[in-house]
Amino acid sequence: MVKIVRLFEDNMNEVEEKTIKELGFCAEVLVRPSTTEEEVIENAKDADVIIAVYEPLTKKVLESLPNLKMVMYRSIGFNSIDLDFANEIKLPVGHCSQYCTQEVADWVLGSILMHNRRLYDFNNSVKIDKKWDCELFPSMRRLAEQKVGLIGFGSIPRLVTKRLAAFGADVLAYDPFVSDEDFEKLGVKKASLEEIFEKCDYISSHLPLNESTEKLIDKKLFSLVKEEAVFINSSRGGVVNEDDLYDALKEGKLSYAILDVLSTEQPDVYNNKLINLDKVFITPHIAFYSQDAFKQGAVDTINNIYKYFKGDYTKAELVNLKHIN
Repeated sequence: MVKIVRLFEDNMNEVEEKTIKELGFCAEVLVRPSTTEEEVIENAKDADVIIAVYEPLTKKVLESLPNLKMVMYRSIGFNSIDLDFANEIKLPVGHCSQYCTQEVADWVLGSILMHNRRLYDFNNSVKIDKKWDCELFPSMRRLAEQKVGLIGFGSIPRLVTKRLAAFGADVLAYDPFVSDEDFEKLGVKKASLEEIFEKCDYISSHLPLNESTEKLIDKKLFSLVKEEAVFINSSRGGVVNEDDLYDALKEGKLSYAILDVLSTEQPDVYNNKLINLDKVFITPHIAFYSQDAFKQGAVDTINNIYKYFKGDYTKAELVNLKHIN
């Protein structure tokens, strides 16, 4: 019997149980919510597998769980684990690469369309300011005449690209790990980070958070933007230097920011300076959210764990496969 400990609560227990039964997988899932290192160590001390999203899987935690055979993230991101140490001890770490990709792509497209047609601002003008004025934004332009820049070109930005095709916007993307052929297949121009910020009207981040991307998007890049540029982030807040983003907005280098993430998952909504800036439209990390995504995440998580224990490592969506062989 494979003992799986899920470190958070949700309403997907039945989905997990059904998937385990359908697979004929000799496993059980125990739900033990944990938010601190100490709680994870205590609650996962008898676990073969941990299912996580944001929980702190530090070196201290991993050293304290000698029986642990696998960590599976029910998310695309996996930045809460000390991956270097996991590699050192050859601990497999997996994720769900296709979980919520549709939802996040829809959120990004919706954000672009909302701003491009100034829906939020016109609504506030009518309902709050009590104005009925179609001339509030004389600089408005059709989306087909604008450029969208994608930072990263994985599953989600590729879905964004397909959605944008219907609107005729030019798409540029930065991703040093993607072949020229993949860019060409979707009619996307490969660009440097600097080109993205220099040329694009909408700049959307799709970066994972790791040592090389932390605060990668900073004042040097924001200083390159064209007038009226909009920055969008649905990836991880930590890839942005938030002080530099705030300064770029206050100084008028950026016209607007649309954010689903900040550098913390529990921001002070009363005092956070980005949240309280008029030029920022923000949602509470919900780009991923739908019942369909939750179900897919639960099914994919169990499937990946099952494939690993069957020895089918290449199909278990391991992010550190080359380090555990």
